[in-house]
Amino acid sequence: MSDLAQQGQGTGQGTGPGTGPGTGTGAVLGDRYQIHPDKPLPHLDSPMAQAVAATDLREAGREMFALVCRLDLLPRIDFIAAISRMDSLPLVNPADGGAVDWPESGGRRFVIPFELNFGERVCPSPDATLEPMHEDAVVRNVIQSLMPALKELSNRYIPHRAIRMDNLFYADGSRQAVVLGECVSAPPAISQPAAYETIESAMAKPSARGLGSPADDLYSLGTVLAFLLTGGVAIAGKSDEEMIRAKILLGSYSALLGDARVSLGMMEPLRGLLSDDPKERWDVADIEQWLGGRKLSPKQPMLPTRASRSLTVGGQECWTKLSLHNAMGENWQEAGQLINSGELERWLKRALSDEETAQDIEEVMESASAMADSEERLTAKTLIVLEPSLPLRYKDLSAKIDGLTDAFAIDFHDQQFRQTFIDMVTAKLPQIYLQSQSGTRSDQVVLMKQFDMINFFLDRPTIGAGIERALYQTNQAWPCQSPLVQNYYVYQIQDLLPALERAAEQGGIANEVVDRHIVAFCAARVRSLPDRILRSLDKPDDVGTFRLGVLHLLAEVQRAGDAKRKYPALCKHIASSVQPIIDSYHNCAYRERLAQEIEAASSKGSFLEILFLLDSLDARNQDTKGFERAKQEYVSHAHTVAWLESGGLTSAENIRFRSQQAATLISATVSAMTIVALSLIYIT
Repeated sequence: MSDLAQQGQGTGQGTGPGTGPGTGTGAVLGDRYQIHPDKPLPHLDSPMAQAVAATDLREAGREMFALVCRLDLLPRIDFIAAISRMDSLPLVNPADGGAVDWPESGGRRFVIPFELNFGERVCPSPDATLEPMHEDAVVRNVIQSLMPALKELSNRYIPHRAIRMDNLFYADGSRQAVVLGECVSAPPAISQPAAYETIESAMAKPSARGLGSPADDLYSLGTVLAFLLTGGVAIAGKSDEEMIRAKILLGSYSALLGDARVSLGMMEPLRGLLSDDPKERWDVADIEQWLGGRKLSPKQPMLPTRASRSLTVGGQECWTKLSLHNAMGENWQEAGQLINSGELERWLKRALSDEETAQDIEEVMESASAMADSEERLTAKTLIVLEPSLPLRYKDLSAKIDGLTDAFAIDFHDQQFRQTFIDMVTAKLPQIYLQSQSGTRSDQVVLMKQFDMINFFLDRPTIGAGIERALYQTNQAWPCQSPLVQNYYVYQIQDLLPALERAAEQGGIANEVVDRHIVAFCAARVRSLPDRILRSLDKPDDVGTFRLGVLHLLAEVQRAGDAKRKYPALCKHIASSVQPIIDSYHNCAYRERLAQEIEAASSKGSFLEILFLLDSLDARNQDTKGFERAKQEYVSHAHTVAWLESGGLTSAENIRFRSQQAATLISATVSAMTIVALSLIYIT
């Protein structure tokens, strides 16, 4: 049994039925991995996921555990399959991943099972202190141990984004090698302290750091090496804000090593990995060459150009554009005053001799004045010009451009954040930021189109569009946030109807079956969803049209998923809500028969059958034609009744007319009879 397994024995506080191996209870993923919710393993927790015991039902004796992901965060679903195939590398890699029924909540959770084939953590927390490790041990046990994983991740362009001290594990009890911890249970870099992130990434909101690149992983590795060599004394006790300021002032190398001394041999990789200039930062090939014996003089850190005098913002003395950008972003209102007063331009020209940036800011101010921009927009545009490589900032939101939509999803339910995001996007600040970047890369073009699409939906607040559609269109694996199904982790369209069925069974649907989130989720996940359905759903006051649109939508979702699966509880709820549609037919007998047929169809659990009954073109045409005939007959009968009631039958004119008709008929009859009689006499 592994060290961690021994540590975790007896920690479970079982509250449900037995879920041990072979009991057949608990959640099961893919008919193979049995998850035990009542057996937590807190020593294996990730910062954003709880660890519980797991069992491989096909491989007896294989030690397993599973991470249970949070509902409000998105695991890295797109990388789970790829990383799961790296089973021969020093990496805690997932065996599988998916949503399972979760007994404790009555809903579903996304779980990721792992094999428990590693030892204890190298460090209990990312900012704790340890006894410094000898340089030879660092090279042998850490750098050389991790190189196969770092190289493979880099070659496949899969940024790990969770390399930190508390996510390193010893390979076994001998402590002679380490392995990288998992990186798929939460969005990239969301759990990383500022010490382990580059200055640009650390300045961004943790949920908005984006995917990053393998270069970010190597910077994090540099932080790990600095920690191991110094015991972490320069990191411990510092807040993220303090760490960022220290890196800006001193450079990452000095900020992370402090006063500690390291040999020239170790100084070289540390300076290379912790370079604040991405172009100078080491890559995997550089590390391999260094391990192979290449020795170069350690590069001195390139600090930003320092001004002749400081500019104070928010009590911080700023000597560089980098420090000024950070201080202005932290003190938004003061930053606006600094810009409008002209003090920023004067400082750039006189103290920093940066005429080019000062001119660019002057042009931004002139453009903002012509467009009547708010002070907030002016400040955001000014910060873009001041340091284009740093995160996009607007009020209290700071984001890497490729992480902005991630934060949009993660913090969607924060009303203040949501409004800030809307203001930022409608001001087209992301597009302005992208245009400020040097060169044109394919990813910039993709991002530009993405933000244009968000604007498109925000300009159309109808159901099936609006901010909800923007959310699901830009986050293709994000689960549906409707209160009706939020507990069921519906991230695939085929999971929606089963979740609604469960909600209907439990009485969780009080009124309408769909809301704005469900419609937007369907519109983003169902290919070629007819626009007429969305138009009908945008008429909530026309109850019949709206509910027929709901039925059309559910039928389309059923077609897109498992068309043979039945949903009796949900169909029963639908059947109870379609009376306005039934009442739209005119034939009373048909309405009664239709209600009976719908009740029978609902028990079969098929929306397609109910839709066929309610939206039959032939039945609707026959009903319309029959109604037109009935109206004509009604008009005719109404005229007759009115004529009788007005005395038309007993009027002198009518009596004279009817008498003339009777006399004519009688005379014609007598004449005919006379002719017949004479004809018979003549013949005989």
